[in-house]
Amino acid sequence: MEHERRPRARRPGPARISSKNQVTLPAAVLRRLGLHPGDPVDIEEDDGHIVIRRHRSRFDGVVGTLPGFTEAVDVEAERDAWS
Repeated sequence: MEHERRPRARRPGPARISSKNQVTLPAAVLRRLGLHPGDPVDIEEDDGHIVIRRHRSRFDGVVGTLPGFTEAVDVEAERDAWS
């Protein structure tokens, strides 16, 4: 008889930093925030706290304000080229 694998329940308690400096964020929190694997985030220190914010591009406020700009320029490719 084959044993059925049950999803491992998240044990209560604090998250831990791995030996590779990684932290697993709770899936429920990411879902509520609409974040998905691969989404860029900014990580900052603020008065002794670690703050994770959804990354906002400098282009977010201007894209679409110049008629024809988004049709003439691949903004994502340009952004990637600057990295």
